[in-house]
Amino acid sequence: MGNLIGKGAFYSLSSGDECLQKRSKSREVVQVGIFVKDVDKAAKKLEELLGIGPFKIFEPNYRDLTYRGRPGKFKLRLGLARAGPVQIELTSAVRGRTILSNRKHYGLHHLGIRTDNMERDVEEMKRRGFRVIQSGRRPGTKWAYLDTEKETGVLLELLERKR
Repeated sequence: MGNLIGKGAFYSLSSGDECLQKRSKSREVVQVGIFVKDVDKAAKKLEELLGIGPFKIFEPNYRDLTYRGRPGKFKLRLGLARAGPVQIELTSAVRGRTILSNRKHYGLHHLGIRTDNMERDVEEMKRRGFRVIQSGRRPGTKWAYLDTEKETGVLLELLERKR
């Protein structure tokens, strides 16, 4: 998996614009997840203000859900749109306990990192001291959130998509 987290994965911002020109050694960020109160309203505002969209808004039918190591039973509302090469994911909880349940603030929630081998990368992250706190799948996609927030300020979500 390389340097997802660890030495050499992130550049210091103290060097100014120079850090923007260096090539990162980390995995590709393919998604920015934002926790919002109302997906429909947030999508409309982002479209009006920034031209991001159109958003596909839906409530996915996930399978094999887990929450903190146990079977999960929850429903989410998502809004997905592209902003250049990155997908923007707006998320709100509809029902059930999720990693969103205890959040006190809306805003940046996670960075989605592409993987081509979920099991291998989850095992690597476990060896590095990070555990899966929520996971699931839907047709064509597997996902797993890792408990990286304390160390990095943001959750990481591994995303494996069938091509």
